[in-house]
Amino acid sequence: MIKRMMVKKYILGMILIILLGVPLFARGSAQGIRQPLPSRPEIPPGWKPFTIIDMGGREALIERPVQRVYAINLIGDTFIRAIDISKAAGWANPYTRDEKRYMGKYAQLPMLGGWMGSSPTANLEELVKADIDVIFVTAAALKIGPAEHSMADTIQSQTGITTVLISNNLYDTGNALRLMGKVMELEERGELLAAYCDTELAKMETALAKISEKERKRIYYAEGIQGLHTDPSGSSHAQIFDFMRAINVADVEEFTGNGMHGQGAVSLEQVIAWDPEIILRNTTMTQANPSAAVQAILQNPDWAGIKAVKERKVYLTPLLPTNWVDRPPSINRILGMKWLANLFYPDHFSFDMRSEAKEYFRLFYNLELNNEELDHILGNN
Repeated sequence: MIKRMMVKKYILGMILIILLGVPLFARGSAQGIRQPLPSRPEIPPGWKPFTIIDMGGREALIERPVQRVYAINLIGDTFIRAIDISKAAGWANPYTRDEKRYMGKYAQLPMLGGWMGSSPTANLEELVKADIDVIFVTAAALKIGPAEHSMADTIQSQTGITTVLISNNLYDTGNALRLMGKVMELEERGELLAAYCDTELAKMETALAKISEKERKRIYYAEGIQGLHTDPSGSSHAQIFDFMRAINVADVEEFTGNGMHGQGAVSLEQVIAWDPEIILRNTTMTQANPSAAVQAILQNPDWAGIKAVKERKVYLTPLLPTNWVDRPPSINRILGMKWLANLFYPDHFSFDMRSEAKEYFRLFYNLELNNEELDHILGNN
């Protein structure tokens, strides 16, 4: 029965490749090194297909033991890497040389493309060739809505591959890990990571309740090549600042043009008028040089009148293994919130970030960081 479903699934995918125009997908070949797919182990005796309810309330049928999974964006990639990187079929987005240092041999998996913005890069033919069991549709928006439902349904109908909707809301981190662990048939691993996230979020929320209104910091989130793109309060990309009770000074609507969420352009005159106390510089997914990005603001006379610049409170968000704050807004925010707590409220928090980073990397990525690696990760911060 299961073997017949697998054959039907493959044939459906190949027919769709031939017949459909498929505007959702790019048509180039996947980048990266494609190794021959390992043979599938025999289906364990007694194993049966099962159905789960995803985070959008959809039913998803898991038709065979899950060996290979794929996520449509970097948000989901980080979840897969934490739960079991060996089950990744490929990646949605290219990684930097620094990021690849923490991925081992799996850095060489093919770039299958993804759904990020108005020009998706995912390749239908390559997805079918990759013999994927489940596609995780990790939402870019703060809430799963009709657009995310439509995307998941369309991807599933065009590939013949089961899709599972996953929330990227910070408060849903634990449940996202539990669900993905269940789908990947690694429930104990998913629960271990989920329990850690739930506990750390709850402890932080309790501690933040003691922060008075006067102590809340006015921050500007500087994105883009020149630091003149940002995300306001209420955006998924700025949710961690809202959680940390910071006052996000960006008095703008979230940019959603061209299918994108976030990084709306602002003028330097606006930033000067907002006069933030702290500037957080994120260079992820830009061509800006991380090591020079902070100095580019501190040494620019046009920024000199801003309080954060005058007091030299301009900080680069930690970038490895992926950004701790945003781009992607994913599980590393659990570590990032501790870094921000020290930064925003030093009278209330004094996390040993070297110790915290070592524990987090050990638990989530099965990596033992040495002092040199810790220096590299935290050195610019």
